[in-house]
Amino acid sequence: MVKTYVKGFKIDRKKVADVADMESDRDAEVDAYIRVILSGLNHSGYKFIAAAHEHIPPGQKPDGRTHLALIIVLEEGSDEETLRRQELGCIDESINFARPHVLIGPDVWELWG
Repeated sequence: MVKTYVKGFKIDRKKVADVADMESDRDAEVDAYIRVILSGLNHSGYKFIAAAHEHIPPGQKPDGRTHLALIIVLEEGSDEETLRRQELGCIDESINFARPHVLIGPDVWELWG
């Protein structure tokens, strides 16, 4: 099976929780804030929103579970390294506005599913 990779920005639950002044990124209210963030993005500024496999932090071992990240996808492809080298070009101002507050990236993730 051919893997698909996506390049873009991860909506970081920890950053969302910090901005919303919540103690935990597992708080259900974080999901409500994420919906507000997504509704504020210019939908023509990205290809789609996707679930992708979360990166395992350096020094941490896989726990055998699937951890997913919510990605604002700007590019997609089947070659991870080619996608990493690919320039994104002009990033929509709504994404740039959210970047320092709630987004991580740009980076490449393996699409889930």
